[in-house]
Amino acid sequence: MTAGHLMVWAAALAWCSVARAQTPRRDQPTRDQPTRDQAIAAAVLPLPAPLRGGAGVVRLDRRGNPEEWRPSRNGMICLADQPGDSTFDVRCYHRSFIPLFYRASQLGAAGTPDSVFDATMDREIHAGKLTLPAGPTAGYRMLGPVSGYDWATATASDTIDAWQSIHFPYRTAEQLGLPTVEDGIHPYVMSSGTWWSHVMIMERVLRY
Repeated sequence: MTAGHLMVWAAALAWCSVARAQTPRRDQPTRDQPTRDQAIAAAVLPLPAPLRGGAGVVRLDRRGNPEEWRPSRNGMICLADQPGDSTFDVRCYHRSFIPLFYRASQLGAAGTPDSVFDATMDREIHAGKLTLPAGPTAGYRMLGPVSGYDWATATASDTIDAWQSIHFPYRTAEQLGLPTVEDGIHPYVMSSGTWWSHVMIMERVLRY
């Protein structure tokens, strides 16, 4: 997949993947469920190798609530792939940011309409029900067809894309001195000015 195609895919999934990634698509082929150890190994794969051993792992239930499988020793928490669909999707966030993702997942699982989704997140953040990180935090993600991941060897083919992000809630692209359009060379900002504002690091698409 080219960087341009990845940008389009990431933009299309920016809300859907945050809010609704937990809902299996029953019209897609299914696969055998991996063991918990295999799922944990896959969950931490987006991270740089030195961070994988200390990262926590959770799986979200159908209501978007986290079930801890392994505690974090280094501040990073990774989400295990959801079984029962044709997509391989694993991601990791810092412990200070991931409560925002959990809440977004709960809203998505509850069927919150697009028109009120961000307003609900904003209201809960400004009311103090959700706490923003004290500074920027990193995110890591791998996404592609489940057929591109080998559970037995914990390896991904070149059909699985990997990228990184730096989250700056409510900061704008202008404040950060970055563009909002991907050009295949430079980092750029998605969801500028919102709680989900983040820099996409696109110098290269990593292969595992």
